[in-house]
Amino acid sequence: MKKLSIAIAGAGIGGMAAAATLRQIGIDVRVYEQAPRFARIGAGIQMMPNSMKVLRRIGVEEKVLATSFQPYSHLNRKWDTGEVMRELPMPESLFGAPYLCMHRADLHDAPAAVVPEDIIRRDRHAVVVEDGDELCGSRAEHFGFT
Repeated sequence: MKKLSIAIAGAGIGGMAAAATLRQIGIDVRVYEQAPRFARIGAGIQMMPNSMKVLRRIGVEEKVLATSFQPYSHLNRKWDTGEVMRELPMPESLFGAPYLCMHRADLHDAPAAVVPEDIIRRDRHAVVVEDGDELCGSRAEHFGFT
């Protein structure tokens, strides 16, 4: 049987997490990214406990914990006064994983650390190579990368 091979368009947080997860179960993966290099861009991001369980499974929880902050609760505030409208406690003991806040680049670095550099193709752009026939009731398109 031929080994399954998957192309992932985009080496952002989702693409790198998908690549790390697929590699764990033995699937051959190539990641194609339009940027010529990774850069430290973006702002803060919150990781809910269910998302942290995914990062735990791909083996990067400790890396994320090292560069994040674990607040006690999630607060909803009024935009104009800052008054707290709701507080949702997020203890790790309740959800089985932590609620964390971190910089987006630090989150990206975690799954990127377990994806081998040689499977990432930078400075590539997805293009439609060929329109296909109907496949499972929807139009199939075949993609390539330039």
